[in-house]
Amino acid sequence: MKGIINIIAVLALFAVLVSPAFADTSDLEWRNFEINDQELEVGEDGERIAIEEGATLEIEVGLEALDDVEDIQVTAEISGYEYADYEPLMATSHLFDLTEDTFKTVSLDIELPVQLDKDEYYLRIRVTDKNSDTMEQIVRLYIEPSRHGVEITDVFFSPGDEVQSGRSLLTTVVLQNYGDNDEEDVKISVSIPELGVSATDYIEILETNANQESVSYETSEEMFLSIPDCAAEGVYSVDVIVTYDYYETVRESYSLTVVDGGYCTANDESLVVAVGPESQNVAAGQSVVYTIAMSNDGSTSETYSFEVSVGDWASVSMSDSLVVLAPGQSQVVEATVTVSSDAVVGSHAVNLYLMNDGNVLETFTLNAVVTEGADDFSLANALEVALVVLVVLFILVLLVVAYFRLQKDDDEEQTYY
Repeated sequence: MKGIINIIAVLALFAVLVSPAFADTSDLEWRNFEINDQELEVGEDGERIAIEEGATLEIEVGLEALDDVEDIQVTAEISGYEYADYEPLMATSHLFDLTEDTFKTVSLDIELPVQLDKDEYYLRIRVTDKNSDTMEQIVRLYIEPSRHGVEITDVFFSPGDEVQSGRSLLTTVVLQNYGDNDEEDVKISVSIPELGVSATDYIEILETNANQESVSYETSEEMFLSIPDCAAEGVYSVDVIVTYDYYETVRESYSLTVVDGGYCTANDESLVVAVGPESQNVAAGQSVVYTIAMSNDGSTSETYSFEVSVGDWASVSMSDSLVVLAPGQSQVVEATVTVSSDAVVGSHAVNLYLMNDGNVLETFTLNAVVTEGADDFSLANALEVALVVLVVLFILVLLVVAYFRLQKDDDEEQTYY
């Protein structure tokens, strides 16, 4: 019997020697508490502070390790909220370790909903590890109503959270005034910064819900955001900013997917180009002028350039090799082809490349028919012909621009109305 007891004692001693030493929360010590930069001295019953509804609790907890500790976690929680199963009022830190005589500050944030009752709540701050008792401190929060408070409760997009480039996005914003005062001249701005588009609406009076038995909401007018024809496919951020009480703002961001609407083609339909005449007779040693009329029917300024490919039978000079067109602006560029005196009689080609951002938008083949002897036309006659061509080109450009604009307006009207 005595031998059995000795064996049990040896096994118990062995178990103690080989068992891992689990650190517990008794090896931690509270150092400080701060809520919204306000330092608190928390006692057994908890210190009471006033917090406005809808505010964000910025919690800082200071801990000091009296010994090495592992797998520590800090949790802050508010109980008693009606909708806590949908919006838990809780924040939890990641696991962390502390070595002996080390101090650490843990930061946690909890957003208070505007639906929170005006009452007293306990903010429970707990420190736990895997298998030790919980350290807990309590801060008593008194939720008081805000003098001014506006919330974005919903945002509606039409045709939805996916839109085609070249189309319009219709946006309506729903607001709630949970403050004690009515708000005047509330400004609502909707923008897609990456696309450079925005829209604004105003609500003259946004009434408070403070004295009403049920919550009331106010909806903005529809705001139109025109998605550029050549907007790249992808996901963009739509920012909704509400400004009230002169300086106060509330902001929310939403995701919008832009897909190709087919309005941006390789030839850039926002640019209308006409060339004339594309074929002309010219005597060897003489020059001939080709006219290129350009009009920017897009919504942004664009920069265009020209490159020329010609053989040794002629040389080409451009009146403008770089053209910047603002939206709705037009310009005429002249290409002067000077034929060499020894050029072979017959048809020759000049390839003219219209470029934008390093990409070839369009290629024009200008035909020059080299004739024997002097040209039948005098310089004055040539200028008269060029003037007539220029007028015809401008009329053609205006007609094409008008056609595209009418067609686009008809498409948008059929889609949204």
